[in-house]
Amino acid sequence: MSNNNKVVLNYQEYNPIIESYLSLPEFESKASDTLRGKRVTITTLCNYLGDSKIFSFSDCSPKDVAGYLKSISHLSSSTKSSRLFILRHFFNYLHTQRITIFSGNELFPVIVTNKRDRILSFYSEDEVNKVISSVDNTTARGKRNLLIVLLAAELGMRSSDIRRLKLKNIHWEHNTIEFNQFKTGVFNQLPLLENIKYAMIDYLKNSRPACDSDLVFVGIKNNYQMIDASQVHSIVTKYFLKAGVDISTRKHGPHSLRHSLASNLLQNNTPMYVIKDVLGHTNLNTTRIYLNIDFSTLLMFALEVPYETND
Repeated sequence: MSNNNKVVLNYQEYNPIIESYLSLPEFESKASDTLRGKRVTITTLCNYLGDSKIFSFSDCSPKDVAGYLKSISHLSSSTKSSRLFILRHFFNYLHTQRITIFSGNELFPVIVTNKRDRILSFYSEDEVNKVISSVDNTTARGKRNLLIVLLAAELGMRSSDIRRLKLKNIHWEHNTIEFNQFKTGVFNQLPLLENIKYAMIDYLKNSRPACDSDLVFVGIKNNYQMIDASQVHSIVTKYFLKAGVDISTRKHGPHSLRHSLASNLLQNNTPMYVIKDVLGHTNLNTTRIYLNIDFSTLLMFALEVPYETND
C-alpha cells in the first residue's frame, strides 16, 4: 500500500461524499488498510472524473465509469476485481442517496475474479534458504533484517504483523509468539523456533535502538515509530536479489515468502489443518486456496482421460 498512500484527491468537490461514504457504520470495524484501499480506489475515480471536467457524481454516467476502468486496464486482474467490488458498493451507496440514477449492481452485475493471480508467486525451499543465507547478520542492520526475513519465511507472518509485533508478544517461557492479527483481528499463536529465538535475542541485545517503544522493530529516522511497509518490502527484495534468486516473473515481497511457506508445507505432506493454524486462518476454505499453487501434488491425483475408439 505504500504507493497507494501517495494518491491525493485533486478535486476537493468530491471530498464531502468520500468522507461521508467512508464514515458509514458498517466500516467501523474494518482494518485501516482496508479503508485505505477504498479511499484510494474512489480517489483515483474522482481524479479521473475531474480530469474529464466532471465535478459531481450526479453528472457521472456509466460511460464515464467505463472510461475510468479503461484507464486502469494495466493493473493486475486481482487488483482490478478488488476495485470493481469497491466501486459496486460505492455506487450502490450513491444510488441510495439519490445522487446517481444507476446503482453499482447495474454497473457491475457480475465481477469475474481469478484468485490464483494472487498466489502465483512462490519459491522452493532451496530458494528461500538461499534468501535467508544471504543475510549478513554481523552488522546491526543485518541482525534486524535477518529477523524480519525469518519471521516472514519460517512463520509466514504478514508484513503488517511483523511491523506491529511488540515485545510483550514474545513469550519466552512458552517459546511462542502470540498476537492478534492486524488484518483479521484473530488471535494467532506461533512457535518461537530456535533459530528465530536466537536471531531475536541477538537483535534485541546488539542491534535494536534503545528507546521506550514496545515495538520490536522501530525506525530511527521517524523517532522510533513503526517501520514502514515499503521498508519491509525493500528488505526482503534486497536479499532475493543478493541470493541470485530469479524474481523476473514472480513477486518478491514478504507475502511471497508466506505463500512459499504454504506451498512447501503442502509439498511435505503437512496436514491442511496444521497449515491453517500456521497461517492464522479461521476458515479451512481460505487455506485451501493455497492448493492451487501445489501443482506437483495436484498432478499426482490427475485422472487419465479415457481413450475412445470408433468401435
